[in-house]
Amino acid sequence: MTSGARVPGPRKQGLAVIPGFAGRRSVIPFALLVLAVLGAGLVILLLLNTALDRGAFELNAGQKRQSQLTDEQQQLALQLGALSAPGPLASQAAALGMVPNPQPAFLNPGSGAVLGSPSAAPTTAPPPSPSPTPSGSPSASGSPSPSLSQSPKTSPSASSTGAAP
Repeated sequence: MTSGARVPGPRKQGLAVIPGFAGRRSVIPFALLVLAVLGAGLVILLLLNTALDRGAFELNAGQKRQSQLTDEQQQLALQLGALSAPGPLASQAAALGMVPNPQPAFLNPGSGAVLGSPSAAPTTAPPPSPSPTPSGSPSASGSPSPSLSQSPKTSPSASSTGAAP
């Protein structure tokens, strides 16, 4: 053997090209896979779109309800402002028999001190008349009428505390 000659190495056995299948693969499994992925994507998009639309409808209904409640709140605030204005408040107080005090006294909330000299408000209306006492005479219907305003009875607890009426 010569020193420059190559020694043949082991041959690779088992790999051979079969004629007819070289470069040809079936496209049917790939096409089915692509169709399945596209179909699943469309179904997911449909479900997502439906969920978003449902949320949009709920949001719209919530906004309408909030608008109605805001309008109602504003209307009630206007009514409160009208009722607590000085004119209507004074007329309601006069209807209840209240009179204005020209010399009111004020309390300092921080110290509790009385500012001014407290005095009773002058009454311009006559004092309320006492309630009628029950009479023994029968009413027009022939039966005695029950008295709605009877004198209050003192309870034993009020008399035992020693409080003077």
